[in-house]
Amino acid sequence: MAGVTTTAHYLELSVFPTSPYYARVHVQRVLEEWRRGDLVETARLVVSELVSNAIKASTPAVPVAEAAAHAAPDHVWLDLYRTREAVVLRVWDACRTPPVLCVPEPDDEGGRGLYLVDLLASSWGYHRPRSGGKIVWCTLADLPPTD
Repeated sequence: MAGVTTTAHYLELSVFPTSPYYARVHVQRVLEEWRRGDLVETARLVVSELVSNAIKASTPAVPVAEAAAHAAPDHVWLDLYRTREAVVLRVWDACRTPPVLCVPEPDDEGGRGLYLVDLLASSWGYHRPRSGGKIVWCTLADLPPTD
């Protein structure tokens, strides 16, 4: 990819309810180190949603004893890197099922995560690496000036 800086920051997280918190802290520290305070709030929200979705995708829907033969690994990971114009966040989980963008109704109790990512990120998508699972990524860039 043209314009990619070789600096990457990786964090592996256990599949725990507290993991989105640690993802937010990690992303904030990295962005502050890169002097990209302008992206901190957006990045914290986006990474929280992506990691929460990855944790949900990694949690078996059946009891652990029944899922043992095909259980997902008990971790997710995230990394971020810079390009000349943007920051890219990537979150991996072991589930191959693609993310689904839904437009939530006002009274829906969930389903807003990817919708928020779609609203806040310059672009987003996913791919399935040969090694397994899927990576959901998004790009956060400076907003163009408004007139």
